[in-house]
Amino acid sequence: MSQLTSNVCFCGAASPSVRRSAALERACLEARLRTRMGGGPEALVLYYNANVPVHPAGGLRGAYAVTNLSVCNGACLQTEDVLGALAHGFSRVFLELSPDIRLIHRQLNLVEDIAACSGLDGTFALFHSENALAVLLEEPVTEETTRALPQEPQDSAEANAGYVTISEGCTLCQHCIWSCPSDAIHLGEQGDTLEIRDRHCTGCGLCASACPERVLSILPLPAAQRSA
Repeated sequence: MSQLTSNVCFCGAASPSVRRSAALERACLEARLRTRMGGGPEALVLYYNANVPVHPAGGLRGAYAVTNLSVCNGACLQTEDVLGALAHGFSRVFLELSPDIRLIHRQLNLVEDIAACSGLDGTFALFHSENALAVLLEEPVTEETTRALPQEPQDSAEANAGYVTISEGCTLCQHCIWSCPSDAIHLGEQGDTLEIRDRHCTGCGLCASACPERVLSILPLPAAQRSA
């Protein structure tokens, strides 16, 4: 597990399957709490330079309540980390264009990866200056971005759109657990199996997008099973 740091960094992770940033988890928790208390849409802004602008967490900027964090310059930010932020508190994530030209290609790939996820196009963007960020933060929340807001699990099976299937090759990395916004995926009691709560699954596909082994699939839930 990575050391508890004040920025988003996974370079100190003891295992690639256990990647966690205390700063990111705390930011997501605070954003979820503000949203559930009736707050507006939340945006996470990640800076690569050392001088992160000082704003109160959740301070309103444009159309969003904004949280600023610094991000490691060691290229350890991955697609599943952004998906986790979008699934667990934030409706949009903005990433400062790195001053290191060697990282720019990686950043562009991150944008393409998120845009390829169903319903997440436009939720993740790069910015090169505070003026450019200010323009992005003025953009209102759209139907697409609201899909990324965390939703409470629904009791009715009729609301479920699909269910998760797991093929061979799962390494129990837990990326799917972190990315699931409805807590439908969890480890078994012995910690050596992955279990799915079908009734909680909304068919959003975030778990399949976050899976590095590509062993998760979302299948439509039959109408008869939805109404059961």
